[in-house]
Amino acid sequence: MCFLCFQNTFTSNFEQKTDTLKYSYTLSFFKESKPLAPKNVLLQTFKTFPASKSFGYKNGNYWIKVELDNNQKNEDFIAYIPTHQIKKIDIFKEDNNQLQFKTSTGNSIQKKQLEIDYQYPTFKLKAFKNKKNTYYLYVSFPKETNFPIKIINENEFVNYVIKKSAFNNLYYGTSVIIILLNIFLFFKFREKTYLFYFLFLTSLLFKLLLIDGYLINNFRGNDNYYYLELIIHFFNEIWFLLFSISFLNIYKRYPKFTKLLFILPILVLFFYIIYLITKNYFFVALSDSIGICLFPILWFVGLINIKKIPHAIFYVIGYLLIIPFAIYFIIGFPFGLWEVRGDMKIIKIACWLDIIVFTYAISYRMKKKLEIANKNTLELQQLIDQKTTHSEINNKNIDPFFALLTDHEILSKPLTLREIEVLKLLILGHSNAVISDQLFISLNTLKSHIRNIYLKTGVKSRKELKEKILPLIS
Repeated sequence: MCFLCFQNTFTSNFEQKTDTLKYSYTLSFFKESKPLAPKNVLLQTFKTFPASKSFGYKNGNYWIKVELDNNQKNEDFIAYIPTHQIKKIDIFKEDNNQLQFKTSTGNSIQKKQLEIDYQYPTFKLKAFKNKKNTYYLYVSFPKETNFPIKIINENEFVNYVIKKSAFNNLYYGTSVIIILLNIFLFFKFREKTYLFYFLFLTSLLFKLLLIDGYLINNFRGNDNYYYLELIIHFFNEIWFLLFSISFLNIYKRYPKFTKLLFILPILVLFFYIIYLITKNYFFVALSDSIGICLFPILWFVGLINIKKIPHAIFYVIGYLLIIPFAIYFIIGFPFGLWEVRGDMKIIKIACWLDIIVFTYAISYRMKKKLEIANKNTLELQQLIDQKTTHSEINNKNIDPFFALLTDHEILSKPLTLREIEVLKLLILGHSNAVISDQLFISLNTLKSHIRNIYLKTGVKSRKELKEKILPLIS
């Protein structure tokens, strides 16, 4: 697939270069089957670290050995692991064939106890010149064993944090603006597509905040953090499914197929529950793989309906990038096929395209619906401009409701075109919420139209209105 072009290739040896400093580090590991005392760790056989820096869904406790070579000068380095799933890391320094405890980091460590206050697990490594500096990390992975460690000097780390913060502030700031715009448009037009898109964007925002590590500080030492992620993942799929069904209107075209789509989130929920019982992360990896299938399936539905659905082109364009990258990251996290870092800049850029395209697309879609809804209104306006009489309207077999556009014995004053539209739906027994949704007007505007209709027809209730109007239209 095209997104594999973005895959980074690594070996178990990693080298960093700057103008004044050259250093490299080697990673090796073994998985702990039963608790070991630190003194026994040195007796274990460490294996070469995988190129992906991940062991996939094989969660548990690992010992990771970091051998840091520094060829220039004694210096402090910063090691950070841009992933949000590490519960705890205990850092030990090898000294005279003994392990000396240095510090701890990870999600379970309170903020005031951190050596470096950062949303990802971060700690310092002292590297002496022309000496192999060996550290041992005892890492607890409650979920996927993703360990994309980066070791850089302090200046590089500061620059990295500044650039990352600037980019994220821009991304999250614009995302919040678009989210607020969609909820405003929903309350203004009562269009449910806006509501579903608002809920999808909100859940996606929280999902990225989790992966970015920004929510960790609010959940440090609290295992509910990991349950929260499952909840957000599940509802993210639900809102995306409902938004896609509403936007593409596929239920009317493929009712049986649409019902079958709901099997996927049901399977996701089922395997999440199995994970909570067994603590085997394979079931989360399986459920996330099932859930991500919704994206390409619905994208293909949009693609084959481009000619039938005018606004489907926006769906296809909007998800052209986000779908392959989402598959890349979602499958990369739990299965360890390639390195996946929590920065996810490319996914955020794809999300930018998504939110810009779809906010415009929903407005475009509603505009088309309004054009269709107003077509008859324009034709009726021509009849009124031509001063068509009551009898002429009847002789032309025009909708009998339109006789109320002119002077009529049951009216104190002719109804307007919009009042006729409201009257029809009132006679059919629709609620105010349904009428406002179909006519794209607010509830307050609708109530104003209903008051005018009651006043002009001389009635005080819907029942009286129906009794007075039905003889006319029959």
